[in-house]
Amino acid sequence: MQKIPFSEALSHVRMVPPSFTVRRVNLIDAVGHVLAEPIYAGYNVPPAPVSAMDGFAVSAKETETASETHPLTLTQFDRVNTGEVVRPQFDAVIMVEDTEFTGEQPSEITIRSPIKAGRNVRLTAEDIRKGGLVLPAGAKLRSFDIGAVAGYGITEVAVRSVSVGVIPTGTELIEPGIEPKPGEVVESNTVMTEAYLREFGVDVIRYPPVADDPKAIRAALEKAVSENDLVLLSAGSSMGSHDYTSSVIEDMGRIIFHGVFMKPAKPSMLGSISGKPVIGMPGYPLSAQTTLRMFVRELLEGWGFKGPQTPKVVVEAGAVIPSDAALDEFQFAAVGSVSGKLVALPQIRSSSMQMNGIRANAYLSIPRGAAEIPAGQKVEATLNVPLEDLERTLLLGGVCTEGAEKLTAAAARCGYFVRFGNAGTSELQKGLCHGVISDSADDGFVSVPLEDGSYLLMNKPSDPQTILLKAFAEGDLNAA
Repeated sequence: MQKIPFSEALSHVRMVPPSFTVRRVNLIDAVGHVLAEPIYAGYNVPPAPVSAMDGFAVSAKETETASETHPLTLTQFDRVNTGEVVRPQFDAVIMVEDTEFTGEQPSEITIRSPIKAGRNVRLTAEDIRKGGLVLPAGAKLRSFDIGAVAGYGITEVAVRSVSVGVIPTGTELIEPGIEPKPGEVVESNTVMTEAYLREFGVDVIRYPPVADDPKAIRAALEKAVSENDLVLLSAGSSMGSHDYTSSVIEDMGRIIFHGVFMKPAKPSMLGSISGKPVIGMPGYPLSAQTTLRMFVRELLEGWGFKGPQTPKVVVEAGAVIPSDAALDEFQFAAVGSVSGKLVALPQIRSSSMQMNGIRANAYLSIPRGAAEIPAGQKVEATLNVPLEDLERTLLLGGVCTEGAEKLTAAAARCGYFVRFGNAGTSELQKGLCHGVISDSADDGFVSVPLEDGSYLLMNKPSDPQTILLKAFAEGDLNAA
């Protein structure tokens, strides 16, 4: 495995030419899809001058002498409602509330101010003309676009269609829902992968697990390449004795890169078979997530398929964040607002904790060459939650005990998120987290006992978030 720098791998991914088909779908089924062809209006909207208000269509010239001191009575007008045609002899509409009259169909109206020509009248094709561009090719059709597009005479549209085939490999894999025996692994990576890909508006075919056998992997690849525009392989890309995917891809096509100076997802792979891209994802779940975020997302968005929003914010490192200077690192972190500033706490380093990905709400990009991010240094974080969630996030250090889990559940019932990071009492003392879970009380802090005998340590609750945290820990949801 000849590794290349992350930036070089990213460049290779960006150079993969778009590969998609085009299909026509009913308008309502096109929501979230990318347009393959531009949409043009089928007719003028509106087709003739219409009223923009409920009122009276009049000739503006005849209203010029109206004033508060000299009210003007008009007898030539049309009573119109919003959207009704304004006849050619009239060029303005006076709102009902600006007139004086009696009866439902008055024969005369009184006004106290003049009106300009064109006021409250929507001219022919003012919204859009026949043949006018509604949306260009490449635009993602939003739910709120549908009403307007339907109103312009469009009932079906051409959309880009990409099919992604996902193949899990590994003799040890079993289906979700079955409790694994020693040596067995639940096949969850491609379930996560399909869920992630759906957010891009692409079609996904998830194939059954394939054993660690070159012939079986080749057969699965042949089928997936024939049926899809992009193929993702889960696991089998490392250098283990049962990792065959790279050799099979090389035999069927070519390897563009295999191995990247990055962490996690070092064994990530990009190949090509019959002109179609094939991306290899490591089997370790957090590595697979990183390959999806860094490479698969980049490829699909380059083809015009936009994924979930990932806001970027500048945060303060709440603790020293070690890094391998030889690699680009993407570290999961917990980010929250503490005393008015955004703070990031790294996750506890581990080789097997998938819960880190659940507890984190962001990841930090640490470039190659950096040995660490010192506590207090500013760093960019990419969020995997909406930005507004950070104001409702309670940032904790220490160990996630059973008592802490119940605290988390209590906070969630009130719409708050508890996030755990690698921090202790020194970070708490500096105001870099809201609290710390400890196995004992500490006289230097407010210590709240939890149900399992552990303690929530806090500085003196003064800001709203620590007051809420104390209430959640004490079970006082009414106070929260």
